[in-house]
Amino acid sequence: MNDIRTVKGLFAAAVLACGVVALAPSAHADHQSCSNRDDIPGVCLKVVNEGTRVTYAEAYHDGRTGAWEGHIDLHREGRATIQRPDRKPPQAAIWSGVDDYAPGMRICAQGWEKAGAGWQPKGRTCFTL
Repeated sequence: MNDIRTVKGLFAAAVLACGVVALAPSAHADHQSCSNRDDIPGVCLKVVNEGTRVTYAEAYHDGRTGAWEGHIDLHREGRATIQRPDRKPPQAAIWSGVDDYAPGMRICAQGWEKAGAGWQPKGRTCFTL
């Protein structure tokens, strides 16, 4: 009889523990992607988030495309775009802090290569929250 109570107690504890784990917030995720070689390569994007809360975003040169001259924009939907000065290779555009986004909003990296007196796109990749 005592063994049955022990088994029931262990089962109840396991069910309770599973319920507590299910209610715990998700861990930070680290999402990273680079513009596709079939499209226009040139930039990568790293986003650290927990659901729709973002704590870090970085748009950076992908390293696969040589040291092109230009800049990289970090577009954060609903927020100011972060842009670094022109360099060869381009410098990373970085944001760090705590930002809450609505579901479906996007963060993008967009490269711009100097072409004569103008600019040409040099890769784009996005992450949707």
